[in-house]
Amino acid sequence: MIAWSPVWAIALRHLKVWRRDINAMLFHIYWPIFDILTWGYLGLWIQQSQAVRFHNYSMVALLGIVLWQFVGRGANIILTSFTEELWSDNVVNLFSLPLRMAEWISGVIIFYIIMMFFAILVSLITVNLFYNISMSEMLLNFLTFFPPLFLCGIWLGFTALQIMVTLGKRGIEMSFVMIWFFLPFSGAYYPTEVLPHWGQMISNLLPMSYVFQGMRVYVMHQQDPMPYIVKGYAIGMLYAALAIAGFIYRFNRSKIKGLARLTD
Repeated sequence: MIAWSPVWAIALRHLKVWRRDINAMLFHIYWPIFDILTWGYLGLWIQQSQAVRFHNYSMVALLGIVLWQFVGRGANIILTSFTEELWSDNVVNLFSLPLRMAEWISGVIIFYIIMMFFAILVSLITVNLFYNISMSEMLLNFLTFFPPLFLCGIWLGFTALQIMVTLGKRGIEMSFVMIWFFLPFSGAYYPTEVLPHWGQMISNLLPMSYVFQGMRVYVMHQQDPMPYIVKGYAIGMLYAALAIAGFIYRFNRSKIKGLARLTD
């Protein structure tokens, strides 16, 4: 049975750290805006250059950018929840408390949800300010495709955490690299059909590639996206469950060896 007071305590702990840290605020505001302005105008230029073939491509490009925030930036939020404890040498103190692992995981996921809605709000405001597109259509499409990508963020975040609880501070850079390694194969910014054969094989294993593919066929060609969304849900739920189970297993193994070694 999960006690909700420790869960909210974990979420509030990270929210208060984020509120006082200008670097963390910039991380969640600057990079989404940078992506929207850089890749969004590229998508607009492509649509204007090939108006027939790339019908509504600016909407597709912007949706891909905003939806990827739930995957890449969302996984980063989960990962930084643990790196914060490492850099403050608080890992041993935190898990010496009567805090269950399920409560810590729940608190981190709630923090992830709160921060992602903040990042998405900033992203949608930026889109509304700089692009002449229908915000009602943008919001409706976003609400249709983001739920399975939420599971993808959990999967990548807790997979990266497995590296962290194994290597400690030495695995921080590797963990961030692992998250962003999947971006070229996800189809967020372009169809996966342009990838080489080996890249498409990787893409076929990723739940977010089906979601982004469904988004493109729906927005550009008005085709039914549900088969793609269902695949994204199914694979995403499986991967997220395996990632959390793997994290708990690696954490328990690391705890036996001593959590203090992670801060070295």
